[in-house]
Amino acid sequence: MNTILIIQSRARPEMVAGEQDEYRRAFTGTGFIPVFQSALDTSLPWNEPASIIGDARGVMLAGSGEYDFNGGRDLHDPARATSQQILTTLTPFLEYVFARDIPTLGICYGHQIIGEWREGKVSNDQTQKKSGSYEVSLTEVGRADPLFMGMPAVFIAQYGHKDSLTTLPKGAICIATGTNCRYSALKYGSNIYTFQFHPELTAEDISKKLSLSPGYLPEGIALTDVIKASPEASSLIPRFLELLG
Repeated sequence: MNTILIIQSRARPEMVAGEQDEYRRAFTGTGFIPVFQSALDTSLPWNEPASIIGDARGVMLAGSGEYDFNGGRDLHDPARATSQQILTTLTPFLEYVFARDIPTLGICYGHQIIGEWREGKVSNDQTQKKSGSYEVSLTEVGRADPLFMGMPAVFIAQYGHKDSLTTLPKGAICIATGTNCRYSALKYGSNIYTFQFHPELTAEDISKKLSLSPGYLPEGIALTDVIKASPEASSLIPRFLELLG
């Protein structure tokens, strides 16, 4: 059985279940099965990464609408404190993954976790904050990368983030930028990718999430103004899995 370990960073049961359904849908027809674990589960042996990964062919770090590294919150806000706890918990796991260049995909909050760990600065940059459907532009390096081979140089993806990376993390190569999003996709080593956008979400998904998430959509902006289909972005998880053979 081909499995992928997906690490979630959510506490609300309905959000945990909803995200799992989105990934299961994204995996349809790939021959891979997602296996989920929670970064909030301190009973797991995070200091023994091999036992957590098991036979999984790769790893994904999923998003989170519950925690921020900044989020415009007070320094001692519980959402920020929990982010630091998650980072501390995952540090030995990330060290193991990076040392072995294990195929990994970090998405939104997962992109920020890895970026923060690699000494990039995650800030509540209002010029980069966005929610809805926006263009992603591949860099020259990105256009030549196996993951994006044959894709349009510019495509639509679904975003929903308050924080953004404002400096390039150590060892990262920028493979895509976006509308007011400096580091939309990064690559570390040969097999580790991170996206600020959400390839697992469709236009319908992001519409539903934004309608239920006050604070992500600017005041006075209607959902219909910022939502578009994103078929190319939706192909990226299957493309990532196909690279695993």
